[in-house]
Amino acid sequence: MPRRKKEGLIEVLIRLPWQVTIGLGVITFILLRWVVPAFFAGNSSFAVIAVASPYMAWITLVISGLCGLVASARSDAATGAAQSPRSFRSEPSFTAGSATQTQGTNLSSGWGRSGAGSVGETDDEQVPSHHKWGRAQPEFSSWTINALRSLEWKRFEILCAQYYESVGFKSETLRCGPDGGIDVKLYKIDPAKPLAVVQCKAWNSPVGVKEVRELLGVMAHEKVGRGIFITTSTFTKDAHAFGAANPIQLLDGASLVQKLRELPQLSMDALFKTAFDGDFRTPSCASCGIKMVVRAGGGKSFWGCANFPRCRNTFAIRQ
Repeated sequence: MPRRKKEGLIEVLIRLPWQVTIGLGVITFILLRWVVPAFFAGNSSFAVIAVASPYMAWITLVISGLCGLVASARSDAATGAAQSPRSFRSEPSFTAGSATQTQGTNLSSGWGRSGAGSVGETDDEQVPSHHKWGRAQPEFSSWTINALRSLEWKRFEILCAQYYESVGFKSETLRCGPDGGIDVKLYKIDPAKPLAVVQCKAWNSPVGVKEVRELLGVMAHEKVGRGIFITTSTFTKDAHAFGAANPIQLLDGASLVQKLRELPQLSMDALFKTAFDGDFRTPSCASCGIKMVVRAGGGKSFWGCANFPRCRNTFAIRQ
């Protein structure tokens, strides 16, 4: 992934608490207005500095004042967001159990607790129907396990990232290519340091302990203390045991469906529309990021990259 751009002085001042920004401005003003002129007043070689310094003092004071106003406005906005019903009240609790907490009770409802979900293999006809989405595919009208498992792997990653956005986190999805075991990074307090890393697997078969153990290794390498593993399928018993012994949340397909249903209606509908807009079934190439095409070879059909032969990535066609 690309390196982060270095912040300029103005950006740093805006990110600081407004009291600190104003205080630095006042101190700088005093230094430039009186201390610097007095220090260089008797030196003809630096007479220009002594003359220009008072003017710079006023410019610096104005800039720091404006930055302080912006920082104060950002602080008020952040406070208001923290008090909204969709924000969290405490730090996440990383404990094992079923994903049955309602949204907004505590952070664990946002992170998703480990364990099998309570939704199970639910058919679309067995759950309440929400809005019909015009051009969206008609076979799904609400969040079900079957609807979730129809998503191609990249659309599933985007859905997971946007789910955490809807419950108060800032998410960052990684570009196509080798992801090093990370699909999404989550931020909460420090915009430069992820609070957790997320691995997403749109699989039909259960996720085993090997994949969960690999996520723990990635967490250690990235120096991130929390991990979330989300799959459209289920986890083995060994995977559950390993996740419970480490700061890793395991969220299976049924549990994620339950989480999506617990969102406020507007958020749930928005995520549903995003997930099923356009071609949500055809898989994307993991290297090129473009939709794959059906190819045939060796007596069977499979998904192949449209950039073949330059890219030779393939996927099995899921039944």
